[in-house]
Amino acid sequence: MVHLDPSVLQSVEKPARYTGSEWNAVIKDHADVKCTFALALPDVYEVGMSNLGLAILYEILNSRADIAAERVYAPWTDMERIMREQGIPLYSLETKTEIKRFSFLGFSLQYEMIYSNVLNMLDLAGIPLHAEERTMDDPFVVGGGPCVYNVEPIAAFFDFFVIGEGEEVITEICDVYETWKADGCPDGRRGYLRRLLDVDGIYVPSFYQDAYDADGHFVALTSKDPAAKPVIYKRVVKDMDAVKSVEHPVVPYMNIVHNRIMLELFRGCSRGCRFCQAGICYRPARERTEEHLRAMARGLVDVSGYDEMSLTSLSSADYSCLGRLVDDLMDEFRHEKVSFSLPSLRIDSFSIDLAHKMQQVRKSGLTFAPEAGTQRLRDVINKGVTEEDLLTACGAAFRQGWKQVKLYFMMGLPTETDEDVIGIAELAKKVVDLYTEIKGKRGVKVTISVACFVPKPYTPFQWFGQVPLAEFERRQQLLKEHITDRAITFNYHDARLSVIEGAFARGDRRLARVLEQAWKGGAKFDGWSDLFQNDIWHEAFEKCGLDIKDYAERTRGFDEPLPWEITSPGATKDFFLREWRKAMAAELTEDCRRGKCSACGICPTLGVHVIDYKKQEDARGVLKEKFVPQPHHPEDGGKQQQPVYWYRAHITKDADVRFVSHLEYADVFIKAFDRAKLPMAYSEGFNPHMKIAFGSALAVGVSSEAEYMDFALRKPLAQPEVFDRLRAQLPPGIRVLKLQPITGKHIALMTQADEAGYRIRVPLHDELAGRDAVQAAEAAIARFNAATSVPYTRVTPKKTRTKDIKTYLTAPLRATMEHGMLDMQLSTKILEQSGSVKPGEILETLAKEFGLPIRVAEADIHRTSLTGKGKDLV
Repeated sequence: MVHLDPSVLQSVEKPARYTGSEWNAVIKDHADVKCTFALALPDVYEVGMSNLGLAILYEILNSRADIAAERVYAPWTDMERIMREQGIPLYSLETKTEIKRFSFLGFSLQYEMIYSNVLNMLDLAGIPLHAEERTMDDPFVVGGGPCVYNVEPIAAFFDFFVIGEGEEVITEICDVYETWKADGCPDGRRGYLRRLLDVDGIYVPSFYQDAYDADGHFVALTSKDPAAKPVIYKRVVKDMDAVKSVEHPVVPYMNIVHNRIMLELFRGCSRGCRFCQAGICYRPARERTEEHLRAMARGLVDVSGYDEMSLTSLSSADYSCLGRLVDDLMDEFRHEKVSFSLPSLRIDSFSIDLAHKMQQVRKSGLTFAPEAGTQRLRDVINKGVTEEDLLTACGAAFRQGWKQVKLYFMMGLPTETDEDVIGIAELAKKVVDLYTEIKGKRGVKVTISVACFVPKPYTPFQWFGQVPLAEFERRQQLLKEHITDRAITFNYHDARLSVIEGAFARGDRRLARVLEQAWKGGAKFDGWSDLFQNDIWHEAFEKCGLDIKDYAERTRGFDEPLPWEITSPGATKDFFLREWRKAMAAELTEDCRRGKCSACGICPTLGVHVIDYKKQEDARGVLKEKFVPQPHHPEDGGKQQQPVYWYRAHITKDADVRFVSHLEYADVFIKAFDRAKLPMAYSEGFNPHMKIAFGSALAVGVSSEAEYMDFALRKPLAQPEVFDRLRAQLPPGIRVLKLQPITGKHIALMTQADEAGYRIRVPLHDELAGRDAVQAAEAAIARFNAATSVPYTRVTPKKTRTKDIKTYLTAPLRATMEHGMLDMQLSTKILEQSGSVKPGEILETLAKEFGLPIRVAEADIHRTSLTGKGKDLV
């Protein structure tokens, strides 16, 4: 187990990324299980925790008593630096176990530009980068996710890959492992991998050999074992209602990218956009029943405490029962303050009406994806959307109160001309003018976000040579010059990044050398614009003797062998060729979900079929709405105020959660109250908030046995019931010590608290003193106490303010020193107008200005009391 010194977490940004102990996190004793699985996303915690696929696998694996699944994400650069300096290995969040000690380390590969982070995490874990160099002491390194339809550039670093959907195969992998272990691990690692050859959907690269012609082009990938299949077809879940999904989502302390419930309506998309790899690789469309989704939603809200739910899918608005589902959900949760959202909208009035229903008050903005600026190019990519569709949808939105629209486009699509590029600007201007026409005034904000097209395997454009970097940049400048209206904001991707992504998307095994060279040169977090280093990548290609243009810009021949054909989503080459020819003729292909089969080959190849409930939904007749939105009039003072009943709780912030910020700590209670199903009182207005308030906020890293919280209920409940229901919903490290109803007039906590007491323990360092540390500490504290004024300047993003520390101390500092540790008790005033000073600020001043021989980050600061007029607040 890895034991992190608190000074490490005091020294990094967002320490809650590394602490674990979140609500619903599953902790098992590794001695009690047969198989351990570390689930990794090679990006920061906020991104990794937002990944639905990993959350599903976490649920499935931990539902078995013989398996322990834990999480690990890429440490940010500040944490990585400390880990390397102090020899701290990469560890799991649940039990702080070294990743090297797990049975499996599974990476979710979301896009090509996180490959460098995979190598970085392997290195931090002490696991050999190359699969062939690993021993029985190392975990099996597994890859999965969207990138598995060309893993050749990273094949050298993985023991095996899961192709397709993992809900069913993930436990088969573990079953084979447990049997192999029980048999005594015959033939070592190779023996286990050979057994995996019999599992559908598993690709083991080491059982295949790549070959190239005299010009350096890929020619073949041949099997080295009779059991190694010539093509590995994806695994696919046939019935989405029949498989386990997320039932107990891990609720993070800190804010993450998608900090809400994700309810997956269906999997797959059959619209057939010719640039879209996901549309092919997740086929066919398989819907969940509306009844099953409602039950899932109920369970997820109850166990998480979230008050926001996103109805997710590749094209959520295509769900057959969406209107009825939204109506039922909003009716069921109308009194629980749960809001709903759609991440993607169809460009039609139905979507606008739904969005209006779901965003009754705050019109936060709508997002559409025309993808191309002219109708000709939209037909080339089979988008199936017209300019009239977009303007009709935008017009409906403007009439219902929206004034912000985001439009997504791509640049560099096959056959694109300057006219198509300029068409993006012209279409955005038409949206601006439409708003002015409808509203009779200006005021709309239109954001156009333009990505650089990257040809991907298993799309009709997989043979197309990517646009060169200079041409991307010319077209970006051309578009910029044609945007003249201030209402339009233009965001575009870094074309340099897209070119490297393009090379790896269609690369072969030789690119492993480039990746490793780039990582050794410092490449990491390449998807983050402030950390991307373009020169490192081009130097790596040059050192490895490979031409990036040959990978990114070269148009492949239709008969040319392609390195990614070893792993397949089940679609046939004939289908892609037909779609390529139709693209060149700007011909549309019908959506196969409710129209003519497009003969892609996936259903017959994989023995699966479309599951769509539109016929059943149509048979139910016109929707009779249960939920009818009511207009909000917060300015109406005629409404009678409902009585509220206040309670005060004495609570703790123990060492487990000391690195959770004050706002994050407050959010823990908001979710706990929701899970406890207490009748919470809310503020009035457009954006109601739970009536809850805390005493003086703690700095990050400070623990406390003296926190206080006031909260209000709509109806009075007995103290024991409130106490028990709340306590049962709190995560480790937060306890309720006392609870009492407040009688009489409620007086805010912040106005009552006037003094806080702290205990501080911190090591003394002789080397910092240049002499005996104890003598230096005694002298520093004596000088501090003798000073009549001790100014401290607090700098925040909003302002800079200087305070006199002495004004806030109730008594001179008292300290004892023993065994190299300084123990200090101090008490600070909380003033009504100017607040207080933080113990860390006092320590910082003692060290910098008075020579106290300590490192402030090593201090253990604990609040022991928070009082008003000398009395406890409960």
